[in-house]
Amino acid sequence: MKRDLRERFLRDVERELQEPSEEQYLINLIRAYYDLKDTMNLIEERLVEWVKNSLYIDIKDPKDARVIETIRKYGMDPTPYQRLLNIYISLIQEEKHMREYIEKKVEEKFPNASYLVGPFILGMMLERIGSYRELVEAPSSTIQVIGAERALFKHIRSRGKIKPPKHGIIYLSPWIHRLPKRLRGKMARALASKLSIALKADMGKRDIRKELYEQIRKRFEELEKEKK
Repeated sequence: MKRDLRERFLRDVERELQEPSEEQYLINLIRAYYDLKDTMNLIEERLVEWVKNSLYIDIKDPKDARVIETIRKYGMDPTPYQRLLNIYISLIQEEKHMREYIEKKVEEKFPNASYLVGPFILGMMLERIGSYRELVEAPSSTIQVIGAERALFKHIRSRGKIKPPKHGIIYLSPWIHRLPKRLRGKMARALASKLSIALKADMGKRDIRKELYEQIRKRFEELEKEKK
């Protein structure tokens, strides 16, 4: 009897693992976005270096009209540069569309939490932690340092000699990085606490975004006064 139950349980787990997963689809989309962004930046660097090292023009934007003009002026073929430039331009457009799609999907799933930190920052947290459930069930202390795992591991290994990280991905929120360094830890704790509440409210389909936003705004203003 016990053996039959165990085998049935294992079959159920195996079936669930093989079923298509919306959250894993979104997480892998975010990872694909990172790859796209890296590729775009790499091509941008190559185009800028190409111009600096062969045409001796100091540019910041590969789309600068002077580049093609200079290539033609000195009798060189602009086609190779133009083709790579076209790829770069198409990647810029795809990056924009992909980011908008990610933000839309994250906001649909977590409207309260997205309202506090922005859907893309929340998507980054989701990708790092690995699932909706783990993100929702994470305590605020974990939410605060998602993305700072290496620094946290160094702190643990040092047995307290290295200070623990004050924030991870959550630092990207303007609520935090607009404050002086000495106050960011306090704001990160407050924001992570409200974010934990927001995530659980999202699972319960409760709209408390404005209430939480006001609480965070007030805490931010209190810390801004400390800055002075």
